[in-house]
Amino acid sequence: MPPDEEATIRAFIAPSHRIRYLQSLASPKRRHAFLDRLNHCRDLDERFATSIPSNSDVSALLRQRGAPEMCYVISCTSEIDGQRLALEEAIERMQAGGWGTLISCIPGTLACYYDECGERRMILERDRV
Repeated sequence: MPPDEEATIRAFIAPSHRIRYLQSLASPKRRHAFLDRLNHCRDLDERFATSIPSNSDVSALLRQRGAPEMCYVISCTSEIDGQRLALEEAIERMQAGGWGTLISCIPGTLACYYDECGERRMILERDRV
């Protein structure tokens, strides 16, 4: 499992679900089926989640919080899952794909979540260690 992915899961998935996420995402056999959970994810650690309106400029919000040019994507959209992409491209493809996605900007510190069809959008942020 890539370090960005592990840090994102450890930081932003509720403690009671972390081990299952880490094990399932690390398994080539179970990964794709398990990613379906991102479509209606209720496993986020809400202490670190801030809902954002659907008309928000997600890129600007992330950049204001220190997001770098490149990010790591965990997604039910198989074409972008596990990819390192430019932030704007990742956001564009996340929205176009319409499936549950986590974009890790700063592993374990800053990410965003988009559920199926973008009904729920969140900035996920923890203090830097």
